[in-house]
Amino acid sequence: MDRPSDGKLPPQFGDFFAVMSEDLERELGDLKDCLDSITKRLEQIKARNVLLTAMLPDSNVDEIQVCEIEFQDAIERFQTLRGLHAAEDVAKLQDKLEVVYNEIRAISQQVTQLQTSFDELKARLEPLDESSLLVPTMPNPPPIFHGRDEIVNEIANTLARPSADRKMSRFCILGPGGLGKTSAALAVMQHPLIPKTFGGGQFWIPCNTANSPSALLDALAEGTGVNPQSKNLLRSIVTRLSSCGQCILLLDNFETPWLLDESSQSRVRAILEQLDALPKLAILLTMRSNSPPLRHWKHSEFPPVNLENSRKIYLDIDEAAGDSVDLDALLDTLGYMPGAVYLMANLGANSLSTPTELLQQWRAGGISVMDHCIGLSMNSSFVTGCEGAIELLQVLSMLPAGVVRSHLELWLSSYRPEAIQCLRKAALLLVSSGSDPKLFVLPVIQSCVRKTIPDVVCQRVNGSCCQILLSHSGAIDGPNNPHFKAHSRFIRTEQSNIESLLTEMLTDILKSRTLITMEMMTNESDAFRVFIWYRYWSQPHVELAIQVAQAAEMANNATSQADTLLCLGKMYRITGRSDDSLKTLTRARELFSILDRSQRQNRRNAMRCEVTYTEMSALVRGLRQEDVIPLVEALGPQCEGEDTYLEALRLESLSAFQFKAHLFEAAMISISESRNLFRENNCPFDAATCLLDLARILGCLERYEEALQISDEAVSSFHDLGFEGYNTCFSYILKARIMKSLKLPGDVIIQVLNDALKHSHQEPLPLAFTLLEYGEVYLEMKDWRAATLAYEEARKAILRLDKEGHRGIPDECDNKLQVIQRYETQGVDPPEEELASLIPAPRLFP
Repeated sequence: MDRPSDGKLPPQFGDFFAVMSEDLERELGDLKDCLDSITKRLEQIKARNVLLTAMLPDSNVDEIQVCEIEFQDAIERFQTLRGLHAAEDVAKLQDKLEVVYNEIRAISQQVTQLQTSFDELKARLEPLDESSLLVPTMPNPPPIFHGRDEIVNEIANTLARPSADRKMSRFCILGPGGLGKTSAALAVMQHPLIPKTFGGGQFWIPCNTANSPSALLDALAEGTGVNPQSKNLLRSIVTRLSSCGQCILLLDNFETPWLLDESSQSRVRAILEQLDALPKLAILLTMRSNSPPLRHWKHSEFPPVNLENSRKIYLDIDEAAGDSVDLDALLDTLGYMPGAVYLMANLGANSLSTPTELLQQWRAGGISVMDHCIGLSMNSSFVTGCEGAIELLQVLSMLPAGVVRSHLELWLSSYRPEAIQCLRKAALLLVSSGSDPKLFVLPVIQSCVRKTIPDVVCQRVNGSCCQILLSHSGAIDGPNNPHFKAHSRFIRTEQSNIESLLTEMLTDILKSRTLITMEMMTNESDAFRVFIWYRYWSQPHVELAIQVAQAAEMANNATSQADTLLCLGKMYRITGRSDDSLKTLTRARELFSILDRSQRQNRRNAMRCEVTYTEMSALVRGLRQEDVIPLVEALGPQCEGEDTYLEALRLESLSAFQFKAHLFEAAMISISESRNLFRENNCPFDAATCLLDLARILGCLERYEEALQISDEAVSSFHDLGFEGYNTCFSYILKARIMKSLKLPGDVIIQVLNDALKHSHQEPLPLAFTLLEYGEVYLEMKDWRAATLAYEEARKAILRLDKEGHRGIPDECDNKLQVIQRYETQGVDPPEEELASLIPAPRLFP
C-alpha cells in the first residue's frame, strides 16, 4: 500500500492517491495496519523454534485462524467503500490482498507439517503395540434398509455442523431393541456429509461387551487405536482424539456400559463428560433407552418404519409372502419394528412358514416384541427340531466375544455342525469371514437367551472355562515352565470370554457369602489362580486378584489362599503399591509358615514370598542395604536340603542387596552361584534374570563390553521364553545405560529406549526409569523440548508410586526442568560444565 516512486507507478494509478477522499484514505490506512499486523504475526510464527511449533501445533493454527478472521473483517469494511470509490482501481489492490491471503494459507499448511524429535518422543509416549493401533473397520449398513432416509439426513446434517457453543454436535439414537438404531447409525456414517466433514477421523466403538467402566475404556482404546495396556487409558484416549482434529465417534449399543449400578454409571458418566469436553469431537450414540446419558445431548423421536417400508423389508427376505392376505396384519402386530420384521421374515423363509401361520403362533404368545420374535425363532420347529441348536445358542450367548470355530469344541464338546447351519438360517447366529471364522450372537439376542439358560448349562460353560485354564496351567508357573509361551498365547485368544465368566462366577461367590466347599475350591479356585498368574506375567489385574483372594479366604483353604496372596502381593509390587504389597505379603507369609514344607511347590512359594517380603520391607521401612544383607543371610538354614532352588532364590536376593550396597565383587559371586543353581533346576527365566543382574555388576566394574554382551543375551532369553513383562523393559534400560558408558551415538541409544518404552506397559516404575534415560540422552543431544517432555512425564509416572520409594526422582526432574527452562527462556545453551552436571554417570541399576 506504500506509494511507489513515480517512475514505477502504473499509468492507471497516476491520479489514484491525488483524488482519494479522506474517508477512503483512512480506510485504506486501517486496512494496511491490519495487513502489517497479520504479516508480523505470521513472520513470528514462521521464525518460531520448530520444537515449540511441533509441541503446540494447535496454537499456531488458532493464531492463523484469528489472522484469517481479522483479514476477512477488514476486507468487508474495505469492500463497502470500494463500491463507492474508485471500484476499478481498488480492485487491483484486492488482487494484491488475495495474494497475501494465499500466502497465509500456504504458511498455515507449512506450520502443520513441522516435525522434530520432540514430537517423535511424544508419540512414543503413547502405547506402542502396533497391533493395537489398528482400529476396527466401520461396518456397512445392512443391505436391507428401508424407511430411514429422512432421519439419516437429519442426523448427518446435525453432526456435520457445530452447535451454538461452537462445539461439534452430540446426537443419540434412542429406543427399544429392534428399531434398527445401529443400522441407522451406520447409514449416517456413510452419508456424504460425514466423510466430507470428518475425513478419516471416524471411529466405531461397539459397546456390546463393555459391561463395566473399565471395559468401556478398553473398547474406546481399541476403537481409537490406543494401546489398552496404557496405565491411564482415559487420558490416552482423550489425547488421541484431541490430536485428530475434527473427528466423529460412534458409540454403538451404549446400553451395556450405561445400564449398570449407580456407582458404575457415575464412572461411565465421568468418561462421557471427558469426551464431551472435546470441542472438535462429534459423537453419535445408539442406546436402548428413552433418554440420553448426558441431558444436553441431542436426540429426537426414532419411530418404527411405516407399513410400506415394513413390507419392503419382509419381501426382500421372503418374496413368497407377497401374496399372503395376512402379511399386513402380521407386520402391524410386530409394530413395524425393523428388527422384529427382519427376524420374522427370516423365520418364515427358513421354516417355510406363511405369514398366516406365523400370525397364529404370535397370537398364541404374550411376551414382549423382541423377546417374542427371538422366542419364535428359538422355539420354532426349525430350531427345536435340530439337535443341539438350542444348547449351542445358549453357550454362545454366554461368550460375549464370540468364539472361533477351532475353539468351539472346548466350550461345547457335543456341538453338531448342523446346529450351526440351523442357527445361521434362523438369523440367530452370525459368522465372520476368514480361515478360522468367529461365531457370535448379537447382544440383543444374547440378552433374551440368557434369561432362559438353565443352571445346568451355566455350570457346564463355567466348568469348560475352568478346564481351559487348568489345561493351560503353564501360565501359573511363569516363563520357567516350557509350556508357558504356548499356554499364555492360547489364554490370550480367549481372554475376554474367560474374564467375563470368571468375573460373574466370583461375583456370585462373593455375594453369596456362604462357605465354599472343597469341591468348589478344587473345580474353580485353581482355575482362578491360573488366570491371575497369567495376568501377573502379562498385564497385572489387581482388582480381579483381590476378588480371587477374597474367594480363597471364604474357602478356608490355606494353600490356595497363600498362593493367591503371593500373586497379589507381587502385583502390588510391580505396580508401585509398596504398602499394599507389604501388608499382603505379611499375611501370605503367615499362611506359608503353617503349610506342609515337604511339598515342593509350598516350600518354593514360601521362599519366593520370603525374599519378596524382605525386599518390600526394606523399601517401605527405609532400611539401609547393609542392614538388610544379614536378614537375607539368615535365611540360609531354611534353604538347606536337596531342593537347591531355595538357595538359588536366596542368593539372587542377597546379590541384589550386595549390589545396592556397592559390594560388587561379592554380588558377582552370589549371582553367579544363583544362576548355576537355577540352570541345574531347569529354570531358564530365573537364569535370564541373573544375566540381567550380572550385566549390571559388570557395568559397575567398568567392564562395559562384557556387560553389553550379557545384556543382549538377557534380552534374547526373555523374548525366547515368551516373556514381555517388566524384566524385558529393565533389560533394555540397562543396555542403553551401558551403551551410554561406551559413548555410543544418541540416536542408537534412543532406538533401544524405544524398545524399553514398549515393554514398560505404561507401569509407573519401568516407565519412569525409561523416561529418565530419554531425558539424559536428549540433554546430551541439546534437544531441550524433548528432554523437558521426558522429565515431565517421568515425574508424573514416579508420583503414581507409593511415597516411600524413589523419593529423589521428582526433585531430580524438577531441578533439571528449572535449568532447562532458564536457558531456553534466555535463548542460549547452558555452559558445558553445567550441562555435564545435569547428566550423571550412567546409573546401572533401577
